[in-house]
Amino acid sequence: MKTKGKTRWTVLGVFCLLLIGTLFMTGCTDNDEMQEVTVTGSSTVLPISQMCAEEFNKNNDNIRVSVSGGGSGYGINAIIEGTADIGQASRDIRPSEIEKVPNVVETTVGIDGLAIIVSKTVYDQGVTDLTRQQVIDIYSGDITNWNEVGGPDEDIYIVERADTSGTYGSFMEMMEIDETVAHSTQLENSDVKRTVGTSDYAIGYVGMGYVGGKTPAVKLNGVEGTQANVLSGDYPLQRGLHYYTNGEPTGAVKEFIDFVLSPRGQEIVEEIGFIPVDA
Repeated sequence: MKTKGKTRWTVLGVFCLLLIGTLFMTGCTDNDEMQEVTVTGSSTVLPISQMCAEEFNKNNDNIRVSVSGGGSGYGINAIIEGTADIGQASRDIRPSEIEKVPNVVETTVGIDGLAIIVSKTVYDQGVTDLTRQQVIDIYSGDITNWNEVGGPDEDIYIVERADTSGTYGSFMEMMEIDETVAHSTQLENSDVKRTVGTSDYAIGYVGMGYVGGKTPAVKLNGVEGTQANVLSGDYPLQRGLHYYTNGEPTGAVKEFIDFVLSPRGQEIVEEIGFIPVDA
């Protein structure tokens, strides 16, 4: 009988230990559960978010940041609809959008100058500087040939961004243009860069981080789009790069935004070609 009693207590003891262990492991899983942070929107802000997320994810085992594009309007709409934690935008949120998300909080993560780029052929043949009015006249259709601005006798091929883009909104607002006569509409900065770069006689506009190679940027009103000139206000096309959240960011969302604003995050902003907020 003693042997049977010991057996029963041994089995009961093992069962209790297993139950306690299961509860303990369940508690650990709950505490260590992976937290997801979703960021979407502006293609201009996209490389900042991507590079910051890559480094942030490497250093955080329990937070995973995923990033996608789609345009500033898409990002802000994602905040309105609650389909993303952070909406990235290269324009200011509009009053009509604020009405839909009254608790919205704006965090500026970088500063950008809007660059006017041309095909290298055009640049090499003398179009290295345009006035603001000349750019307006080109996009409005009043100037149609490069020879009207000191370039080759060739028709101007005009490239713009889609109207869902924050870059499009910034350009139209800064230039005070109601509509354009553009020949090509592209969804992303990289698409504009590629289209202008593969054409001989094109013009387009992109964030400063996309300038270079086969798409040199022209001076505007005689002023080069450098960091110093943007910060001084001498270069006329400048804007903030923003994160929007529905309410004050907390938890994992705040941790990621804090990283983007940290010295290392702002180094990444500068490495990509944009201007840190504390420059």
